[in-house]
Amino acid sequence: MSTAIAQETGQVTIKVSDASSHEVVSSATIRLESYKSSSNSLGLAQFSQVKPGANILEVQAIGFRTFRDTINKNAGENLNLEVSLFREAELIEGIEVVGRGCLEKPKKEPIRSIIIDTRAISAQASSLTDIMNQSPGIRVRQNGSLGSKPELSINGFQGKAIKYFKDGIPIDYLGEGYNMSVIPLELLDHIQIYKGILPVNLGADALGGAVNLVSNQSTSNQLRAYYEFGSFQTHRAGITSHFFSKDKRLGYGLDLNYNYSANNYKALLEVPNPETMNLEKRRLSLFHNAYRNAFAEAYFSIRERTWADELKFSILGFDLEKEQQHPALMTDAYGAVLGKQRTVAPSIRYQKTFFDGKLKIDQYGSYNDLISQRIDTLHGRYDWYGNFSPRTEPGESRLASNSEVHEKQWLSRSNFSYQLNPFSKLEFNYVFSNVSRSGEDPLGPKLQGTGEDILSLPAKYQKHVFNLGLENYFFGEKLQNQIIAKHYRYIASGINNTWFSSDISSDNFREVNGNYWGVTEALKYQINSRSLVRASLEYSYRLPEREELFGNNIFIVPNFEMKPERSINASLGYQSRFFDKLQFEFNGFYRRTKDLILLVPIQAPNAQYQNQDQVKGFGFDVDLAYQLNKNYRISGNATWQDLRLFGISKPVDSWKNEARLRNTPYFFANLAAQAKYDNLFSQQDELKLFLHYNFMREFYLETISKDLEPGGFLGLQGSANLNSNLIIPNQQLLNVGALYKFATSKFQLGAEVRNLLNQDLYDYYRVQRPGRSFHLKLSYQF
Repeated sequence: MSTAIAQETGQVTIKVSDASSHEVVSSATIRLESYKSSSNSLGLAQFSQVKPGANILEVQAIGFRTFRDTINKNAGENLNLEVSLFREAELIEGIEVVGRGCLEKPKKEPIRSIIIDTRAISAQASSLTDIMNQSPGIRVRQNGSLGSKPELSINGFQGKAIKYFKDGIPIDYLGEGYNMSVIPLELLDHIQIYKGILPVNLGADALGGAVNLVSNQSTSNQLRAYYEFGSFQTHRAGITSHFFSKDKRLGYGLDLNYNYSANNYKALLEVPNPETMNLEKRRLSLFHNAYRNAFAEAYFSIRERTWADELKFSILGFDLEKEQQHPALMTDAYGAVLGKQRTVAPSIRYQKTFFDGKLKIDQYGSYNDLISQRIDTLHGRYDWYGNFSPRTEPGESRLASNSEVHEKQWLSRSNFSYQLNPFSKLEFNYVFSNVSRSGEDPLGPKLQGTGEDILSLPAKYQKHVFNLGLENYFFGEKLQNQIIAKHYRYIASGINNTWFSSDISSDNFREVNGNYWGVTEALKYQINSRSLVRASLEYSYRLPEREELFGNNIFIVPNFEMKPERSINASLGYQSRFFDKLQFEFNGFYRRTKDLILLVPIQAPNAQYQNQDQVKGFGFDVDLAYQLNKNYRISGNATWQDLRLFGISKPVDSWKNEARLRNTPYFFANLAAQAKYDNLFSQQDELKLFLHYNFMREFYLETISKDLEPGGFLGLQGSANLNSNLIIPNQQLLNVGALYKFATSKFQLGAEVRNLLNQDLYDYYRVQRPGRSFHLKLSYQF
């Protein structure tokens, strides 16, 4: 009898996905007659011994409409079904309120990531860099204010060891026009910050982690405008719009934004006294530090066709100008040096699923000509007081220039994933980039013997990154494993005019190349519905980038002698939730890196990327958040890392063994509090108040001997015993703000005071950041 029943019953496998974005939906509750299960992180659930006939199927997930239907199963038949859920959109006078449960999935993957829900905070008068700085283990570093290029430090990795993506696509090809200090929050749905290893679909030679900027994937019509003004003549404005046909099969949109700031804040500078000419510290306003950037992107998409899930055509462009107030360090004042950059970049993206969703293809391609200019032609010099002194020779800096550089870039990204079975997935990712650089500079260096402009000589850079990953579930889906194999190839050629001070000949031409392999293993074990542990181990390479090899034609000079970084990285973490109010996470890491690439000041005013022998270290970060009640929430995190040089055998440099890695913070912490009040002044209005405090422990501009470091627990007491100019001191930053949503739900007003305590703040090579500033932002949803 039991054999007959077994022959009649069969297996039913259900895959749950988002009807809008086609992404899988995890943690969905699935009921099939008397059976109950939930979808895993691949969106899959499996039922065995399902009886033939009509079976009622119900699928529920946070933020989505409930799906109900009746399925008919024949005797002995095995079914594979895909259920597409539509988002539960509650329309309140044109404002779409969408469930955000989908953001919980990445937080529970074996590869750790931090998720920032930018939609929830987009109306705040806050910058993206300020928001990211509040995350555990992450330090956003800038050499100034609006428009200065930020760099992330993640677990001690920094600079170009951290990669940047938009919707999974590398954005290096956009140069300075799409950096985090100027990207409006309105353009994004959320941000994923990966600490350490990366998933397969973010194919890159990163060592420290990555930032993936995820745009809004909603298929509802949207039109939003914002305007922000603030201290130091800061103005930021933009419009973002997305529209779809009634059947959602056609879409189009336009994003426009403009950023300007004079950045004329006061800085504490070492200048000569006008009367005695003795050097003394004075607080003076910066007078040649303005930044302007205009950015536009338009797209048209064809969706939900038999031959494509989506075919999207995009074109973006930007034009920026930045005044250069000083070289890499705040040593000299400039009053006329300019940097400019512009591009127009068309792109195409094709996405399609085959075989009932088992096979997914995602192909992206783009081409652009990135044009950069450096203008330093003034016949004279300025001092920090703004006084001008004429000279016969052109150029305020030691490198007079009137250059224009063209970087013609091809980028291709191919991603293929195949669902082998409900518990296994195979994924392949390939990123190809090719750059050809040429230019001219009538004031720049010339080739010895021919007088040929060095910039007119072609320079080339080509990189291939291959990733192949296998994902598996075991033990009733409690254990999740990902193993990834990586292969890297690159070739670069150009003139190695390292110091710009000696004669340059054809002997300075260099060509470098390399092939390398890496491997990553990541594990996650779900202890229960509230707690998990994860671990990872990686052996990986990071190839030198083109700016590190070629320089940037401003103050960073070439270095073709660099080797790729290689590193062994390990991490272990625990995450849990207690009493539905307290969230706790602890993560520790260990790394051992050879040939670390770091930007180092050399002969003024220049800097150069150089290998830093060997670095090893470990560290940890702790993150806590507590929901006091529906109105109040507090949170905090702290990061400590001990990264030190080792293996230096040269007698003259042996004192550097066990010294901390230069220009790298080793302890920082954040505290935050938020209050929210509903129906405060009228029905359906909302007021949010927030406070954020950041502390960063002193660190050191140059390498210092270990015996000069401060003592105490974790080196957190006292100060280093050395020249104070080499110390970047303890810093405290306090920001406070408010966000008010009017009862109509169309207007939102945000206000923020940054650096309320008006502290002297430094981030990068002791370049001072702005003092206290005020910002006001008005947003309107049409």
